[in-house]
Amino acid sequence: MVAAVAAIVPFTIARQSVPGMAYTIHVTSGPQSGGGSAAAVTGAAQNYTANVIFAAGRGRMDIVNGGVPNLFSKGDYILFAGHDLAIVHPASAEWVPLTHDTSGTAMRQLEANGITMKMTDLEVTLDSLGAGDTVAGHATTRYRMTIGFNMSVDAGFMQSRFAAENTTTYWLAAIPGMPGNPLLQPNGFAGGPMSAGAFAELSKRVDSVAARMGSQVALRTRTVSRMLLEAPSSNVQTEQTSEVSDLASRPVDERLLMLPAGYKQVALPGMDTVSAAAAARWRGMPRTK
Repeated sequence: MVAAVAAIVPFTIARQSVPGMAYTIHVTSGPQSGGGSAAAVTGAAQNYTANVIFAAGRGRMDIVNGGVPNLFSKGDYILFAGHDLAIVHPASAEWVPLTHDTSGTAMRQLEANGITMKMTDLEVTLDSLGAGDTVAGHATTRYRMTIGFNMSVDAGFMQSRFAAENTTTYWLAAIPGMPGNPLLQPNGFAGGPMSAGAFAELSKRVDSVAARMGSQVALRTRTVSRMLLEAPSSNVQTEQTSEVSDLASRPVDERLLMLPAGYKQVALPGMDTVSAAAAARWRGMPRTK
């Protein structure tokens, strides 16, 4: 009997590890130029370093330095699957859901308050730039995606217009085991948090163009965003970069990809919590998603 138990235990433990990938990602962002609006951009800047594991269609990003104001900071971690996220705060034993419909909820709230947004003159282009640098030990190919549009906002008592242009350079590589990782997709719009309301058509266009890059993943990115406002002195230009390092195949313990028992669900201001059924996704093993 003892021998039988001894034989079963290692098998049970082995099943909790699945083939996966691990890497470190470093993200920086902030204004390059701008008037009074630059201060608001600085307050929303993303500057962090994280260790990431990914397996069975689900991942975990542990923040080891920096963070994003009002979302996460050092010591927190983010579970991700598809375009859904769970931001986990171990210090308070709480977690925050961010679903693919988060932007849809925000848009509906704006409309309910009488605020309408309209996008015009939408353009999305993709250029192949040839061979790129070696990043994280992998040869890359460079692409440049440019997105431009005009946006009008009508709040009844106040109307505003602005033009926006986002130019992203991608360093892409084909890496087995990585396709399906949403954090490294060369496409920041389609199906994600900016795919509802006035941004729905933009999401479709970007999705169509990004398909030309196939299933490659972005090991390095550089995005320059320009917002041209009605008052030229308020124009803003920002830059965001990301780079992957220490990329390697490794077994991943599935238990690290689950919510700990007893953690309380909380919502961001103005957002709703998710149903018990939706929350259950994060409490089960990735293969049971």
